[in-house]
Amino acid sequence: MASRLQQSPGHLIRVAQQVHTRLWSEHVGADLTAPQFAVLLTLALEPGADQRTVGERASLDKATMAEMVARLVRRGLVLRRRDPADGRRKLLALSQNGAQAVREATGGVVRVQRTLFEPLSPDEQIEIVRVMAKIARLEPAAVAALTDARPLLDAQRAIGYLIRVAQQVHTKLWSEKVGADLTAPQYAVLDALEAEPGADQRTVGELASLDKATMAEMVSRLVRRGLVLRRRDPSDGRRNLLSLSPAGQELLHRSAAGVREVQEMLLSPLEPEEHASALALLAKTGRL
Repeated sequence: MASRLQQSPGHLIRVAQQVHTRLWSEHVGADLTAPQFAVLLTLALEPGADQRTVGERASLDKATMAEMVARLVRRGLVLRRRDPADGRRKLLALSQNGAQAVREATGGVVRVQRTLFEPLSPDEQIEIVRVMAKIARLEPAAVAALTDARPLLDAQRAIGYLIRVAQQVHTKLWSEKVGADLTAPQYAVLDALEAEPGADQRTVGELASLDKATMAEMVSRLVRRGLVLRRRDPSDGRRNLLSLSPAGQELLHRSAAGVREVQEMLLSPLEPEEHASALALLAKTGRL
């Protein structure tokens, strides 16, 4: 089971994203999310940019960007005004509080990136940035900028940023090829149960790379949907033993072709000889 997951780029990207989220919480805190920091940092580098351009730089879709800017304006971190030359465009700038927020967060953000890089050698650090830029579907000019020798100080050079954008690519592909009946984490749980029927809930959570609380909530949802069967371990009443229901097995098998297509499409920007090293680098990043 473990080896199968290690060959799944979508799973490895999700785990790396979970590691990034945990590190962000530890080193930056809850006052500023990674996407919000990307927006503020873009404005620090390009003051007065229009909202659409900032969203593109931060890899945020139009609706997400509009909601985020409104929130940052309410918090007094961003100033927004109509473009006098084009009333349809909104021009953005950092407020003094926004500039201060960037300064205060930057040290923690750098620590997050350095910690993500710790399992990798210097050559591997360069390689994973190059590979993740391809998976994230960045333009060639952006890829070239990401692989130069300058420090990883802005959002376009942050490995955490690349992991987030790659995860967005994965989510989009999953929606197109698998659909809404089964999320990627749910698929990982069902897949783990097919490989190890009757495993206890904690073990399945570890195999699917889900923390205890997330796993408990997900299993309850899958049980309610009739996809997973749950019973108490007769030798230890504190443990729940899980197995696939016939409906769960049918959904797992029905989704398998779409899942394979998602994994293939994720790696499609890479040369075939790059696939194995990309998976190995992602696996290292997710082992923190």
